[in-house]
Amino acid sequence: MKINNKKKVSRYVTFQLVVLVLLFLNIIILMYFGYPLFSGIFFVTALAVLAYGALKKRFVFEYENSGQVVSIKNYQWFSGGKKLPVFEMPQKKIVRIEVKKRGFRKYLIILFSNSSGKVLRRNIDITFCNENETCRLLGDITNNLVKKDQKLSSDQ
Repeated sequence: MKINNKKKVSRYVTFQLVVLVLLFLNIIILMYFGYPLFSGIFFVTALAVLAYGALKKRFVFEYENSGQVVSIKNYQWFSGGKKLPVFEMPQKKIVRIEVKKRGFRKYLIILFSNSSGKVLRRNIDITFCNENETCRLLGDITNNLVKKDQKLSSDQ
């Protein structure tokens, strides 16, 4: 199963860039006609749009599950498509998974066991994933966890 949000991020970034261009054009036009107060208001609005974009980042999220290995990639939209694997782990090593929201951000928290049996935690930023994508992601991983638990209990 594959899940990604590349189209959504692309549309969002394009919309944000168009809004910023329009705001800066308004600032230039208002300064030219001698309205510094209104150009200041547009400047503050442009700074707010930039700050919101910086808070949200612009991460493209890709999830792929081949049945044996869970692969999650996360990269910035402006990076030219250089995909860095954030998390690749055999399905059988994943212990628990959950989603937590903190402020403007949303994180996928994965607990997994390493080779020494120690349980480790990994936080992955999934801010741009909508509720449907998040539910599908959690459903796919937890479905495979349930299958793993049922297989272990049937072996005993």
